[in-house]
Amino acid sequence: MSMRDDIRRELLPRLKADFQWKTDKGSWLRRGKCPDCGAFEVYTNADSPWMLKCNRQEKCGWEETVRDRYPEIFDTWSNRYQKTRENPHAAADAYLTDARKLNLMGMREAYTQEWFQDQKRGIGSATVRFPLPGGSWWERLIDQPGRFEKKANFAYGKSYKGQAWQRPDVSIEDMADAESIWIAEGIFNAWALEQAGQRAVSAMSCNNYPEEFLKQLRAHIATSDKPLRSPRLVFAYDAGGAGTSASRQHVKLAKEQGWQASAAQPCGEDETGKVLDWNDLLGLDRLTADHRAEYLWFGKVLLAKDAQEKAFLIWEKHRWTSFHFTFGNRTYWCAIDVAVVQEKIDEYRKSRTRELKDIDASVEAEIRMQASREALMVEEIANCAFRVLYRQRDDATDETRFFLNISFPSGKRPSVKGDFTAAQLRKASNFEDRLFAFGGVWTGSAHQLTRILQQQTPDLPDVRPLGFTGYCRDAKAYVFGQYAVSSGRVYKPNDNEFFQIGKQALKLGTSERLLDIDYDADQLDTSWLADLWTAYGAKGIVCLTYFFGSLFAEQVRFAPLNMKSFPFLEMYGLPGTGKSTLVEFLWKLLAREGHEGFDPAKSTPAAIARHLGKVGNLPVVLIEGDRREEASHSRKFEWEELKTAYNGRTVRSRGVRNGGMETFDPPFRGSIVIEQNEPVNASRAVLERIMSLGFDMAHFTPETKIAAERLEQWPVEKISGFILHAVRREQEILNRFAQAFAQYETELLAMPAIRTNRLAKTHGQLLAFLDAIRTIVPISDSQQAETARFIVQMASDRQLAVNSEDPIVSLFWERFDYLEENETKGASTGKINHHRRWEEGLIAVRLNEMEARCAEKRLQLPTHSELIRALKTSKSRRFIEQATVNSINDNIGAVRCWVFHDPSRAVAKHS
Repeated sequence: MSMRDDIRRELLPRLKADFQWKTDKGSWLRRGKCPDCGAFEVYTNADSPWMLKCNRQEKCGWEETVRDRYPEIFDTWSNRYQKTRENPHAAADAYLTDARKLNLMGMREAYTQEWFQDQKRGIGSATVRFPLPGGSWWERLIDQPGRFEKKANFAYGKSYKGQAWQRPDVSIEDMADAESIWIAEGIFNAWALEQAGQRAVSAMSCNNYPEEFLKQLRAHIATSDKPLRSPRLVFAYDAGGAGTSASRQHVKLAKEQGWQASAAQPCGEDETGKVLDWNDLLGLDRLTADHRAEYLWFGKVLLAKDAQEKAFLIWEKHRWTSFHFTFGNRTYWCAIDVAVVQEKIDEYRKSRTRELKDIDASVEAEIRMQASREALMVEEIANCAFRVLYRQRDDATDETRFFLNISFPSGKRPSVKGDFTAAQLRKASNFEDRLFAFGGVWTGSAHQLTRILQQQTPDLPDVRPLGFTGYCRDAKAYVFGQYAVSSGRVYKPNDNEFFQIGKQALKLGTSERLLDIDYDADQLDTSWLADLWTAYGAKGIVCLTYFFGSLFAEQVRFAPLNMKSFPFLEMYGLPGTGKSTLVEFLWKLLAREGHEGFDPAKSTPAAIARHLGKVGNLPVVLIEGDRREEASHSRKFEWEELKTAYNGRTVRSRGVRNGGMETFDPPFRGSIVIEQNEPVNASRAVLERIMSLGFDMAHFTPETKIAAERLEQWPVEKISGFILHAVRREQEILNRFAQAFAQYETELLAMPAIRTNRLAKTHGQLLAFLDAIRTIVPISDSQQAETARFIVQMASDRQLAVNSEDPIVSLFWERFDYLEENETKGASTGKINHHRRWEEGLIAVRLNEMEARCAEKRLQLPTHSELIRALKTSKSRRFIEQATVNSINDNIGAVRCWVFHDPSRAVAKHS
């Protein structure tokens, strides 16, 4: 079927980018790169590139329709094809020809283009509507149908029971003259079969036995000039539990009513892979007469009355000496005793020889077939049916697991998916134990298990489990659990619970589901913005912008922007200033309810590492990380540990249990939010990485209180779709961010109050995301201007904080200088500075000695724990290390000291 020019023009650049054709001249595109095997063997028709195939049919066999590969092109038809007076059905026509590959000849009067409106959600879609016998109708939504609860609708209050749809250009006489009539479920399926040359009707549902249609057909035949003719009914329902069950029931009912009846299936009952219907097979050119004969055999196997008959049908077609199969969700093993068959044949030949008669080949063939049927030995080897679905390989931990679907014969027990290790599959006794954990019993042998796995495992998909929730840099995809997003496209997990994103198969490797997203592609409620502004003003927009920017932290640090770093945000202030309310609301926008953060001071090093490593492109909120009481764990959390997180490098490592020397060094993939009562007191390097935001009660009014309470009341299901709306527009947001950042960084560096490149970079990134967030949040010009001024002030204030000394440190050095000034000049003992290289500006202080001397002179000094925390941030006299030094004081020897360096003291001594 030819392809519309506009569709083709949109497709060809994408095909060229994805497949890198070596030959793109003439009527064929050839030697494209195969996404499965990597060989340059993909080809397609250049004029109508509906189907993509790899030419290595034996070694690869990859094939895919462009409709499946680029669904966005075939998704919103009424926008592309506008309804006109001359062609009121333009979108419907295009959908049927381009998406469904159906020929409209003779069908123009069979359908109309209509409109469906979801009143509850306020969204709509164009539809293709077909009138049905009996006064009802059926319509299919054609504009992004995945947005709606159902993709198709029947006329409300109208019944189609017992009816069947048929093409308007096919008469009842045509039906009566047919050798067979295939009864499909959907209208598109029946249309596809007719287009392939097979007479067909649609029952609209596998639950609808076409009683009225068959009565009309029988009545017409009875009054015709050929009253003894009778078309064979073939119930060709979709594959799956409902379709196969209905096929058996309806074949039985039709036979009871005197019809010749059988079934057809688009694949075998035991087959796996993508479930195709007749319309799909038409697009794949698999509805030829030879193909239909294969589908009839699948139907014959489906209708087998018992395991013995099914075994014979399989043997009759393939002539295997032994094989496994399932029947009624039980697993059987069949083997044929060739000696029994040969004994029957030899007996027949000897009898013909004794009677001096020639051997009748047809009689011998009949005897062979009957003997073979009797020689088939069928035994049950499992009280359930199981199939290996996919392989899950985690390279980081060197673990491989196989996931099986296990079905049970009782309809009361749903099928389950279970994971098995390689050892549990390869050894029958281990497999028996593991299967029993799910309620299955294996009674087969090791050889039989190996044979089953040989058949089921060669083409298994390899699924990559992610040990974190969010953005995966390698895959260029967000994986959130319920949804995944890549290149602006939203994915849902397939039936096997993983995401197939192009060639990549991804899933969350952890059972923990951090996010619960309620997503509506057409609606994003941002009416909360007014309350956010009223309650928090520019500070609220700053925090919103940072949480929003966190969704793109990896892209900022690495490709495509390659800025090498992403800043931290600090929110500090007294209790009751609204920090928790704001953070919990922002978490709701990112689909995480009832969460604020974790306290590193109460966490073990292993727990801290896991908190930092469990997300990608999501914030990690640290609460009260700098409390001054001593930690009860092996060592206290230090802000210095987070310096590498700024650049997206690993924060903590652990060993891998594999007998080697390997370590597991997960990079930090998220962003850091610090929420606590007091500002962070750390080294200059740490402070420069943090954008600081103070909260107080100065702005509190009755209006701000009411607005904050309304923010608290927002249900997560109303606003959790924000995260998907944001990451769907990844490319647009990053482009806008990159353009704005260059300008803002330059402007900040030009300001006299900002003298540090890192501060200009971090606050420039925040300003750029303030521009980018307006892509999805309607921040007004005045709100943006006020927030931008506030961010610039944040940068200026941070510069002052970076340059200033901590009051605790200042008081310590004030006391130190006092004690040193009052030492006896020229004495060889009693010096507070123990360092022998004091002339170079080096200082070595024993804290316990310092505290004792201050106590003697009744000089106030901060507590020991406060000194330990603060002295490392000393700027005027830079902290070097805690080390053992050989004291300058006589009769002291080696002592443990805090060592600092003050260049000004060295200059003073030399002068």
